[in-house]
Amino acid sequence: MTSRPADRVEPEQSQRAINTAPTQSFGPALRAARRDRGLSLGQLAQLVNYSKSHLSRVETDAKTPTEMLARRCDEVLRTDGRLSGLVDARRSGRRGPSLNQLPRAVPGLVGRAATMSALDRTLHLSGARRDSAECTVVVVDGQAGIGKTSTALNWAHGVARQFPDGLLFADLGGFGPGAPADTADVLRHFMTSLGGQVDAEVPAEHLAARYRSLMTGKRALIMLDNAADPGQVRPLLPAAGGCHVLVTSRNRLSGLVVRDGAERVTVPPMTEDEALRLLEAVAGPWFDRSTAPDIAQYCGHVPLALRVAAENIAGWHQSPCGGLCGGADEATALRTVLSWSYRKLAPAAANALQRLAVTAGETISPTTAADLLGTGVAEAHALLDTLAEIHLLHQVAPGAYRLDQLTAAFSDGLNETPPLRPAPDD
Repeated sequence: MTSRPADRVEPEQSQRAINTAPTQSFGPALRAARRDRGLSLGQLAQLVNYSKSHLSRVETDAKTPTEMLARRCDEVLRTDGRLSGLVDARRSGRRGPSLNQLPRAVPGLVGRAATMSALDRTLHLSGARRDSAECTVVVVDGQAGIGKTSTALNWAHGVARQFPDGLLFADLGGFGPGAPADTADVLRHFMTSLGGQVDAEVPAEHLAARYRSLMTGKRALIMLDNAADPGQVRPLLPAAGGCHVLVTSRNRLSGLVVRDGAERVTVPPMTEDEALRLLEAVAGPWFDRSTAPDIAQYCGHVPLALRVAAENIAGWHQSPCGGLCGGADEATALRTVLSWSYRKLAPAAANALQRLAVTAGETISPTTAADLLGTGVAEAHALLDTLAEIHLLHQVAPGAYRLDQLTAAFSDGLNETPPLRPAPDD
């Protein structure tokens, strides 16, 4: 029989340590789980994006842990939610909001610690504005399939108790198969949910004013998912200082940042470690870790693409990558998701995306793009900015852009099939 080194601790041991001490406070439980994982305090601080000094105070019970910190520690230390359970047990006497329209959060969210920390910082800003007439607006943007909604929802559920007057949710349908949601309909839905009286004949601008009045003095979180443009969002912004608005979109919604003072949190592609963990979680026992870097690179570290690849592995497909833009159901969905962005483009930008397919993975400048597109440098620059605005291109530096492999495969496919009809040029 092969003996196991005495200093090696299996993941289950840290879980059992917490399980067998249900009355244990959070600090000692965190310290035990960290040590079982063989991590120093500094290493844990880096992984969860909290300072070492803050974690030290938490471990000694000198500082109260937040729900977000507990959830991050659960994820990094793989304690299966037990640290969060200790926080929940302590707060079980607190009532949550009576109105909660948030959809169910996707279980098993992998990674995203840096994005969660950025959202935490906007919440601190919201707290500072609570006594003013200034609502905090946060634009959560990113490319198709990057996990904007799932990340924002996961975070929103974690901070729900901080908004006792309710959590409102609306899918604005900005990028999808149908027309975007009508703002007046969303306003009526919100107002009736809050107990307000709504006349069906009231114009949208008057509805917006009544909505702002109804929200005065309230502490509420409003999540506006999949926004098309700033004009769709503005009537839905309350003025109350206790309110916090999350807006998700593929569009960078620069107008909300410039004119309305919105904060921006861009959801990036996954790190290689996060991509590996996601592939492992979805593919299960058939996952060959040695193939992970190639799969992750092909997928651009995009969660939706990674899930499709992992499902192909679990389903005994020959290639985890071959069907991402091809004929399987999941691949068709992925192509469709990208097509919703493509359809928003004016003809010139749509044509530019197709021509840029040959540059997959390369860094291009307005000058090199002008040669490829047959335009002047200024026009090429404007087209590149248009594509970057809805994350069909990545702006990697001022004047430098890159088309990822997945979007390149999609746009290259447009050259081989009947073209999709882009939106009219306004």
